[in-house]
Amino acid sequence: MKEVKLMNLTLKNFKGIKKFDLGADGMDITVLGDNATGKTSLFDSFVWLLFNKDSNNRADFAIKTLKDGKEINNLEHEVEAIFRVDGSPLTLRKVYAEKWTKRRGSATKEFSGHETNYFINGVPSKKGEYQSKVDSIVKEDVFKLLTSPTFFNENLKWQDRRATLLEVCGDIEEEDVLAFNSALKNLPTILKGRTIEDHRKIIAARRAEINKELDRIPVRIDEINNSLPEVNIDVPSIEKEIASIETKLDENATQINNIKNGSAITGKQNELRQVEMDLESIKRDLESESVEKGYQVQAKIQEEQSNIAILKRKKDEAEHRIKILEKDVVSFDEKLVELRERWTIEDGRVHEHSANSECPTCKQSLPSEEIEAAKESALAAFNLNKSNQLERVSAQGKSISEDKTQTIEQIEKLKATAASLQSEIEVKEKVVSKLTLELDTLRTAVKDARQDPKYQSKLQEQAKLNEEIKSLNENAEESIVTVEKEVVSLRTKRTELNTQIAQQAQVVASEKRIAELEEQQKELATEFEKLEGELFLTEEFIRSKVELLTEKINSKFKYARFNLFKTNINGGIEEICETTFDGVPYSSGLNNAARINVGIDIINTLTEHFGIRAPIFVDNAEAVTQLIDTDSQLISLVVSEKDKQLRIEQNGSTENQTILDLEVV
Repeated sequence: MKEVKLMNLTLKNFKGIKKFDLGADGMDITVLGDNATGKTSLFDSFVWLLFNKDSNNRADFAIKTLKDGKEINNLEHEVEAIFRVDGSPLTLRKVYAEKWTKRRGSATKEFSGHETNYFINGVPSKKGEYQSKVDSIVKEDVFKLLTSPTFFNENLKWQDRRATLLEVCGDIEEEDVLAFNSALKNLPTILKGRTIEDHRKIIAARRAEINKELDRIPVRIDEINNSLPEVNIDVPSIEKEIASIETKLDENATQINNIKNGSAITGKQNELRQVEMDLESIKRDLESESVEKGYQVQAKIQEEQSNIAILKRKKDEAEHRIKILEKDVVSFDEKLVELRERWTIEDGRVHEHSANSECPTCKQSLPSEEIEAAKESALAAFNLNKSNQLERVSAQGKSISEDKTQTIEQIEKLKATAASLQSEIEVKEKVVSKLTLELDTLRTAVKDARQDPKYQSKLQEQAKLNEEIKSLNENAEESIVTVEKEVVSLRTKRTELNTQIAQQAQVVASEKRIAELEEQQKELATEFEKLEGELFLTEEFIRSKVELLTEKINSKFKYARFNLFKTNINGGIEEICETTFDGVPYSSGLNNAARINVGIDIINTLTEHFGIRAPIFVDNAEAVTQLIDTDSQLISLVVSEKDKQLRIEQNGSTENQTILDLEVV
């Protein structure tokens, strides 16, 4: 069993608490104080130190000190805790501070956010290292379960509470439930390898689909019945009559074709087609020569325009490079000016000898020859250093001057290139202009075929043939009109008969569809009854499993009991997880004292399961006259109206701790 003891907890400027030391020494202690004196802030600081949240599991709570409703700036908000983990000391400290940054050109600093600094045993650490150290002791979700009597029941969702209980006590195997209730013997065959939850989802989805279909089928049947036409048709007789009409229509079509295809008319129509082909040939011959030349000129224009675009791009690249190199020349000049100033300053330096004329040990005057030798040595060293500096500056200046000369040469070459490219562009543009004029001339020169004598002659021949064909057709028109009137009458009659057949087909199809829908209705009703039976078996399985599971889970706790399901009005089973004490639900009717003791009972069980014992913070502990036994360290937070400042009681003795400049926000 891992043992975590809180030895001391120190707060500085945390939620209005200027300075406070909670000396626990690994013992059970009681912290007394009036409302708004900072009891809950102690628990908040403890949780924030470890997990960056408050005791209510909120990450966005305010920890900064306020004055007149406004934050006090330039304060560091600090929490430090000293633990003993399995007997070994461990100190964790976290400091939350404002960041103030002086922007360039500004004389004052500006607020730019917050930063958090982390320390492990006094050593500054990165956030990841700090969190890894905390996690190595206990994970956040487990720690909160073990340190707060209310966390399990008030902060966890019922699904998470249920999952935690199953983790602690173990689930009930399906085989055990089947053995417990013999009425479930057919359930494995129904499930076909699926879980109870998955099969219930399938049943629910299918029942919803069936209900929708059962609601829709009567409506569909009514719609079909209402749309049925009241007809009683002899379909074979009508089909024979339609066949007779089709034969008569074929005969009329042949008669009309024979009239239209007289030999005289056919010959004239052939002559007319030949004249039309001659007209097209004349037009094509007159226009083809000029059009072909125009295509050639247009291709040359496009080629020259493409060449111009390439030359302009090269010229732009040269000009862009010139601008860059000109900036380099300016930079070289600036560096040369700087080097000249450095050379002048170095050249103007004069040696000043300040050697001591006395022996540093005996304080006697040194011989004059030694003093003179020291002066000469110092002067020689000064002159050598000065010479080296001047040579270095001169060498740098020479190198930059050479770079500048080379850059200027490149600029001149690029300017010459740009000028040459511009000349080529202008030549190409003149070529394009000339070709454009040539293309316009060719387009104007395309001949209009309608003005050509040959074309006009053929048009006259075409008009003559059309007139002759019209005259021949007028004689046959009267005969054709009579036959076509009969054709229209026959087609109308055929349409009416086909409509009657279609109505009869609709009646037959609708009656067949009604029979299909009625059969589907019976099948769906049968399937729904089957699903109801399967649903009852799954609910019976859940009842049996919950009965076994509830007994198993409740046996792990001394006071706490758990309801893991409830029966709804419709008889269905709904999974829940409700903690009770003496039959009273935690969420309704259970007093604060019972809630705390039930929470401690749960912590005792979870402590044994997870194998770690941690300090328990009991807020509002004044509501409990007697806390149940626990091997964990207890830190009770008690409301005491007489204590206007926090006071600590430890092992029956009283130790007063004062919070200086306390402001509760």
